[in-house]
Amino acid sequence: MAVLSWSFRIFLLLGSVTVFLIISQCIRKKQIQMKDGIFWIVLGFLLVLISIFPNLAVWASRLIGIQSPANCVFFLIIFLLGCHQFGLTIRLSQLDMKNSELTQNIAIQRTLEDEEKKQ
Repeated sequence: MAVLSWSFRIFLLLGSVTVFLIISQCIRKKQIQMKDGIFWIVLGFLLVLISIFPNLAVWASRLIGIQSPANCVFFLIIFLLGCHQFGLTIRLSQLDMKNSELTQNIAIQRTLEDEEKKQ
């Protein structure tokens, strides 16, 4: 089984450094919350590990049963991003339900206030 090519390893390393820089800047500017930034930092760290130690990708591809280590890296990244997206979908749904509940509560409160003013 072939080890990751140097160009792919350099691409992973540059990609992870870029992720670190962008996420740290976004956290500093308070554009994203720390808990969201941690996911991206961990993902970047995993890419650094794989680019420095390509045998990790070979080992994982053998373990999972994927023929190419590069395909295994892509599979793992897509899987992690899918899990993250699912978590974001859950958080968004919860916020949407809270928003609807707050809107309804405000509407009820305003209706009650209007009725009190009329009396």
